Amino acid sequence: MSARTIATALAVLALAGSSAMAEKVTNIGAFEDWTAYSYKLNGKPECYTFSRPTAMKPARLDHGEVVFMITAKSNAASRTEANFQAGYTFKAGSNVVASIGDDTFTLTTDGSNAWLRRADREADFLKAIRAGDNMELTATSARGNDTSYVVSLDGVTAATNRILTQCR
Repeated sequence: MSARTIATALAVLALAGSSAMAEKVTNIGAFEDWTAYSYKLNGKPECYTFSRPTAMKPARLDHGEVVFMITAKSNAASRTEANFQAGYTFKAGSNVVASIGDDTFTLTTDGSNAWLRRADREADFLKAIRAGDNMELTATSARGNDTSYVVSLDGVTAATNRILTQCR
């Protein structure tokens, strides 16, 4: 199982309040609209921070559990990995577009998850996220519904600083 899959699974379990994983996942801080967590994987600390959208459209749809997460990476070219998780399956072969001010980033989808298409853009993505006020994400569900989300970026700089210092 890849680190990406494990981090995603742990985040979902933590968000769901799983008692089996709650003992291993530790809250390391709340930063306005972002919360940071750590856990041990093969004896090494792993950290992530996440936020939920402040707005979801269309309102008539059940979007399920939707989160945007940033994971600290200790042994990677980029120190972070961004991940968008929807409570539904994305349309096969579709992309999620993340817009922060004038910056736009394309995320590739796999099931209900989306990651940057180009991992070499992670540092630019984090820089834009830290400089922005809000991020808008647009996606298409497997049923063909066009969806959009607004994620507040209030607190993201402090949250990412915490995960990057806590999990080196």
